[in-house]
Amino acid sequence: CSRAWHRHDRRRQRLQVPGLRTMSLRCSPLQRLWPRQIGQQCLLMLGLGLLMGLLLPGYTPWLEPLAAIFLQASQIVVMPYLICELILGFGRLPLGSLSHLLRFGGVVLFGQWLLASLLVVGLPLLLPPLESSEFFQPGLLAPQQAPDLLKTYLPDNIFAALAADNFPAVVLFSCLMGVYLSNIEERELLIAPLQVVRQLFGRLNKLVVQLVPFGIFALVAINLARLEAGQLVKIKGFMALGLIVFLVLSLACALSILVLTPLRLSQLWRLVQGPLLLTACSANLMIALPMLLGNLQQELPAAFAADPRRPPAAHLQEELAPLISLGYALPGLGQVAALIFVPFAAWYADRGLDAPATLRMLVTAIPASVSGIKAVSRQELQHLGLPLELLQLVHISGEWLYRFEKLLSFEGLVVLAVLVYARQAGVWRARPLRALVGLLASLALALGLGWGMRLSLAAALQGTYHNNERLMALASLVPGAPSRLQPGVPPPAPVTREAIRRRGVLRVGVRSDALPWAYRNRHGDLVGFDVDLLRSLARDMQVRLEFWSGPLSQLEGWLNEGRLDLLAGGIQLNPGRATRHALSDGYLQVHLALVVQDSKVRLLQGRNHFAPGQPIRLAVHDATVISSSLEEQIASQFGDAGHRPRVQLIPIDSKRFFFSVGQYGVFDGLLIPAEAGAAWAVMYPRTSVITPFQGRLSGEL
Repeated sequence: CSRAWHRHDRRRQRLQVPGLRTMSLRCSPLQRLWPRQIGQQCLLMLGLGLLMGLLLPGYTPWLEPLAAIFLQASQIVVMPYLICELILGFGRLPLGSLSHLLRFGGVVLFGQWLLASLLVVGLPLLLPPLESSEFFQPGLLAPQQAPDLLKTYLPDNIFAALAADNFPAVVLFSCLMGVYLSNIEERELLIAPLQVVRQLFGRLNKLVVQLVPFGIFALVAINLARLEAGQLVKIKGFMALGLIVFLVLSLACALSILVLTPLRLSQLWRLVQGPLLLTACSANLMIALPMLLGNLQQELPAAFAADPRRPPAAHLQEELAPLISLGYALPGLGQVAALIFVPFAAWYADRGLDAPATLRMLVTAIPASVSGIKAVSRQELQHLGLPLELLQLVHISGEWLYRFEKLLSFEGLVVLAVLVYARQAGVWRARPLRALVGLLASLALALGLGWGMRLSLAAALQGTYHNNERLMALASLVPGAPSRLQPGVPPPAPVTREAIRRRGVLRVGVRSDALPWAYRNRHGDLVGFDVDLLRSLARDMQVRLEFWSGPLSQLEGWLNEGRLDLLAGGIQLNPGRATRHALSDGYLQVHLALVVQDSKVRLLQGRNHFAPGQPIRLAVHDATVISSSLEEQIASQFGDAGHRPRVQLIPIDSKRFFFSVGQYGVFDGLLIPAEAGAAWAVMYPRTSVITPFQGRLSGEL
């Protein structure tokens, strides 16, 4: 405003037109406070969003429409804009420059993978010991699907890939079109209209950029208001790892640019601040790519001019778009660094990986990382024999994990673009000694922070496992007096609906080891899923509940003698039981799984891990389900027809017998519904639930 006023004043004094009424140019206080640069606007709105999320969290839902509009508007423009940039970028490249671009860009990308892999291998080794078991979640039963890289990069229909935001496929298709266009003599006939289309999408993108500060404000306020302190406590180990990796790789990225190119720190910050904040707030790198590309094309020619009067060739700016898009489509710095989640998950399950195992994991995980952190984590947990229940950590740490990945991917793209551009512009400064010093400084920082993390976590995690206490602290969700077990043996009485209503009591037998369907909490109250159903039933019948507990065989005897009206507590439907008693309709579907000692997870979760003739001994509490056909079905899950182990189902009197001291060497696992097995694993955290059958072996309660 001040500069505009002085320009107007000087212009008015020069003109000195007689009789002309002088215009008064004033700026409002709001205009003086509003920054001119988009990066500074983003910083201002970031601060305002933090304040609102902290001070006024109840009002943040009002901002959800603004956040949705911003994200949707950003998605609309990005893909068409980058398609035009890719086709034009490759189509206008001079002959021979493409191979040099890809060759040197590949070296830079491989260097990023190598540095990130060193941290993924080394840092988790510094984590202190930990034990853990998590509650049941339906994702445990999801079928295992390895990432299909062929369909990712070569879909059946490119338009379907465009509609599904399959960025790697669209990038590859656009790059091929641009490469073949560069070899066509009449390419200018297509390039001319594409330039007009690119300008059109460029203007649309500039319109969307004006919304960026307001989108940052809305996203920051909403995400901060939703953040739960309990989630942060659960994943503080991963947050510490991620923070160290982020700091070390960010330092390495900045040093590589400042040491190997003439770019100054102030210029680098001006180049990245806007798109960096947008990526951090939205956890979406793709919508920041046009803004990053525009900044690069605007800042780099002036910063890297060997002669200030003669900037680098114009075609170098055209190479930035295909380079950025290719770097985005391939596994980047953030995707490789995010693979540290896998060794962290192994540590979380108290089964830490050694360096060779982590290196083998990276060989298969890096190519598959383009499918997303969820898909590649599931794949590697399966390969390493780790409990798939650890995938819950992806959901718990989602806000942190996705931003961590996208921010590092953004930094990797900046390094790739700046270093390749500097090499092409002839301003590359090879300083191996300084580069080595920077690398050693980054690794020293990683080691120092890693030891500090180990010491602080070891002290902070003492006695932090409380899931068993949470399970025993649960109360009934149905209002009413607490349910207690009755002593002794119930007397016989008529079992009809009228008789129950006349005496005002519904007599129920529950299994003594029916966790989590019916069990006693730490106060001695009977709680659980089935208990709540029974309390609702008694409330509807307007009668009281009386509970007796015992082994299922004893309860069935009391039921036959008329001492109980019904039985409950995780009782599964089977033909033998149906011939002896009247059964209710199924009210919950359950799926067979195994509870195994942590040391045997890898053996039982993988296929073909058993020696010929080696039996799998599985404890079964409900002897009525044992049959040769079930043994064959289970055996088919542990190998193919030519290498199938023998399965032995061994009945036990009580599930607690399996968890007693010394039984882990007798049995390989406990056959139990996953929905119940997760609760038992929570009570005994040295065990885990595995689902080698997924949802194929199911039943009803």
